[in-house]
Amino acid sequence: MGFLEFLGVAKMILEVIALVITFSAFLISYKGYSVTKRPVFARLSFAFIFLSANFLLQFFSDILNILELFSLSYYSTVLSSFFEMLGFFFIAVSHMIKVSQERKVYSLLLALVIINPVVAFKTLSLYFIFYAILESLLSYYKVRSKTILLTVLGLIGFSLNTLLTWISEFTTYPIILNLFALVFQTFGIIAFFVPIWIYYRSVR
Repeated sequence: MGFLEFLGVAKMILEVIALVITFSAFLISYKGYSVTKRPVFARLSFAFIFLSANFLLQFFSDILNILELFSLSYYSTVLSSFFEMLGFFFIAVSHMIKVSQERKVYSLLLALVIINPVVAFKTLSLYFIFYAILESLLSYYKVRSKTILLTVLGLIGFSLNTLLTWISEFTTYPIILNLFALVFQTFGIIAFFVPIWIYYRSVR
């Protein structure tokens, strides 16, 4: 097995791990919503089921690449990026009231979708994540909560993942960047999962 093949297998293993974690976070969030009916759990349920779909489609995309079905792999990647964007939107939605007023966001999306839909969705994902990081940091400086700090670390992991995969769209050999991106995203999911579990336990 060559080095690139090894990286490809490692990437697929990380995708499966991330899928398990995000789906577990979805189950906990959904159970939290069923018990408490709090909107925050509903938003997190949507966020993590979309992120789970993202990882599942990434895994399928890698399998399709192995089978040399490159056209289907491309469409699977585009769809996974779309679900990733939706997941990050729901994570950041409590901070996103002003987004609907930003016409530039929609103009940018339209232009980028025409050029490269994956880049378009990654760009919006970064927009949502950076906005959520800013708001979470402001909240942390006010209350100095460890839970909020973990949320910030999780969001930073998400942002590094999205930034690296965004850059990989412009490189000849994206596999190494994608592997590091998955490592950061797995870290982000774990860091984000802990506050959800703590919050769920506190409101049961």
